[in-house]
Amino acid sequence: MADRPRADRRKWPRFPVPGAEVYTARPLISRYIRKPHGKPKMLVNISGGGLQYIAEKPVHPGAKISLLVKVPAFLAFLMFRGRVVWTQKVDGKNVYRVGVEFTLIEKVTRTKLESLRKDFFFRKKRPDDEKIRLATLTPE
Repeated sequence: MADRPRADRRKWPRFPVPGAEVYTARPLISRYIRKPHGKPKMLVNISGGGLQYIAEKPVHPGAKISLLVKVPAFLAFLMFRGRVVWTQKVDGKNVYRVGVEFTLIEKVTRTKLESLRKDFFFRKKRPDDEKIRLATLTPE
C-alpha cells in the first residue's frame, strides 16, 4: 500500500505578512504600557494559533513568551502570549527558527489577524519571499 500524504492537522491556516517584525515583551507589564525591547526579529508566518519567527539565539521549548508583532497595515502592535513549541537552526546561517503556540490572544487581535488572512495580498503564495529574506541574514 502506498504512503498517503499526511494531512495538515493545523486548525488555523498559516500566511506570511511582508514587512512584519516580532519583538519580545516583558510579560508581567500591563498590556497598556507594554513596549518592545531588543532588536526586531523577522516574522516568517503567522496564524490564529501561533507564529514562526527568526531569532539570533535559540529559545528553549516550553518557555513562556510575550510577543509584540508590528504589522505595516496597523498602527498598533498585535500582542500575544505564547509558549515556544520548537526551535530549529537554519542551515548555513547563525540564526534559528522559533515556533510559538499562542496561549492568549485577545478578541480584537484575532479580528485583525482574520482581516490580514482574508486580504488577497497576504494570501498570495510567494515561495521565494522567505528564501530572499533568509539570504540577507549573516552566514555562520
